Amino acid sequence: MGYSYRILKIGGSLITCKDLPRCVRLDILSIIIADLKRFILENPNVKIILLHGGGSFGHYEASIHDDMRTPRTSEAMQELNYIITKSFLKENIRVISVPGKFYSFEIVMNALNNNLIPLIYGDIKFDGSIISADDISVDIAKRLDSEVLYAIDKEGVIGKDGLVLRELRDLNDISILKNENYDVTGGIFSKIKKILENNIDAKIFDGSKAGNIYLALKGYNIGTLVRGRLNA
Repeated sequence: MGYSYRILKIGGSLITCKDLPRCVRLDILSIIIADLKRFILENPNVKIILLHGGGSFGHYEASIHDDMRTPRTSEAMQELNYIITKSFLKENIRVISVPGKFYSFEIVMNALNNNLIPLIYGDIKFDGSIISADDISVDIAKRLDSEVLYAIDKEGVIGKDGLVLRELRDLNDISILKNENYDVTGGIFSKIKKILENNIDAKIFDGSKAGNIYLALKGYNIGTLVRGRLNA
């Protein structure tokens, strides 16, 4: 398509407080913004697509099943996205919000073609079903034939020996993750399963460490490389 693309999904657990509903980790958000700004300034011809999860905003509200679950979860995700968007705009990063419930690939390309950075967020549909930013990132990656960069709150995927797995090629390699605490979008096991089943490549890495997002965007192998391409 004439451009190089980067798809970066910022995990909800990375940018929100785990044990406090509707709490943003502003220190981590500042690190993410600094890395992104550096990369954008150095690589003006690269098109960036951003996504973020729900963390203690959307996940918390979606876990409470009452008559107000759908509108409350939608409002929580709007609030989180608003905080993130305002933080980016203060640094003159041209993001524009795309609610997950209204996502389409055409909307994303329209934003990119107008020199905007789509900031897509996990959401809830009108019928109460969850729209995972992971699912959206996979769809975009398949359409652009690009890898996805997943910034999380861990160094990567941890193996049985307690060390980071540098590469994954098969679901059997991650059976140790099945006991991971479940969240409303399925957690990291579900994320890796989707990557492999859809035959895309991805990196899963620690986004809280200054410089890591910049290095991932530059193409360095950090964290865990998940090889889903059939011929990789």
